[in-house]
Amino acid sequence: MNAKTISLGCLGLLCVGLLSVTFPIGLRQYRVRAQLQAIASNGDPISISELGDPTPVSVWPMADKVDARQEILQVIESAEELAKTLHPYLNSNAAADHHQPLSAQNVALLENAFQKHPQVLPALRDASHCQRYAWPSPLTPSGVMPPDQYMQVLLKEVSRLRMVGRLMLCGSRFLAAKGKVDESAMLCVDLMRLTGLQETGPTVVVYQTNVAIRQSAIDQLNAILQAEPLDPGTHAAIEKVLAEHESSDAFLHALKTERAYGIASFESMGMIRSISGGLQDYLSAMKTQIDLGKTPTCDLPATRGPPLGALSQIAMTAVDACRASFERDRIRCRCLRILNAIRMHELTGEELTHDQLDLPVIATQDPYSGDPLKIEKTSGEGWRIHSVGPNPFKNAANQQNSEDLGLGP
Repeated sequence: MNAKTISLGCLGLLCVGLLSVTFPIGLRQYRVRAQLQAIASNGDPISISELGDPTPVSVWPMADKVDARQEILQVIESAEELAKTLHPYLNSNAAADHHQPLSAQNVALLENAFQKHPQVLPALRDASHCQRYAWPSPLTPSGVMPPDQYMQVLLKEVSRLRMVGRLMLCGSRFLAAKGKVDESAMLCVDLMRLTGLQETGPTVVVYQTNVAIRQSAIDQLNAILQAEPLDPGTHAAIEKVLAEHESSDAFLHALKTERAYGIASFESMGMIRSISGGLQDYLSAMKTQIDLGKTPTCDLPATRGPPLGALSQIAMTAVDACRASFERDRIRCRCLRILNAIRMHELTGEELTHDQLDLPVIATQDPYSGDPLKIEKTSGEGWRIHSVGPNPFKNAANQQNSEDLGLGP
């Protein structure tokens, strides 16, 4: 065997080796491009530049006070001062216990704080009646923000949302303590309406923040409705905002925008993305989750699908947490619709049927079982309404268990 033959043989082996490495990478890239094209053709975002609201408020063809974010920013300094004044109450156990009446000391603290900053609550209520919430865009004069920088922008926004939610809940607690229960309930309705506007924001972080804020409003409304009926107009307003939330596609929006953020995060890794094939796995896993959409838990498949890479597994952990938040939110909103209907129709515990509630069937369904949510009259005047939960052998009526899903006195 001469030197020329050996050289050609080595060259051939090198070509085969390169082909064995580059072909799988090229195939993965081809499949990723096909996946991205399918997402884009469906009208969904595939780039971080498509997130947020890049449209200047000045060109919106709408009436005054269209942007809830701008309404909030106009009083943000006063709101922050109000939050500082309320700090002793906000960081006490009393703030988390919606069933116990406020102490005289806390009532005096809240009254003094709201008198010092009388413009804050009206402005926040005005914000809830706006037509949209203009989320910050990742677009800057110098280009598109990197994913981690844009996430910092979103987290700053999320922190503001939490503060606004806590202030509005303080206002509701204060009104209830003063005997103004209908006004208290309507302030919670405004807060839930505001969370609906805010859910146009991108990523599951934003979505879960809004769920947490809305759940606090539900806790306060539950405490009010457990005690007594309200004015018919208040009951109607509660049902309206809950029905609008039931039909919302905010959860799907969160998954689709999270996917766009995830794509940008993978692409920021450069060659690691191409070599690992993680983006292909991630897109497949996210497609599965988005296709499932708002499917009730009882109808979800038992298995996720093919094994995922390490990066995709981490991403799916966040998605799983988001789905759990969505399910808890859906269940407790339905429980509140049932409680609101019971009080609105002044129903008693004697032979109560779901037909008497005058609600759509979907509004009374337990996503964990597919059956109606459980309704039980308590020994007092209250009601316990709950799901069977993910574990049917658990006593889901025990509200002391943090994993139970429902409302009670």
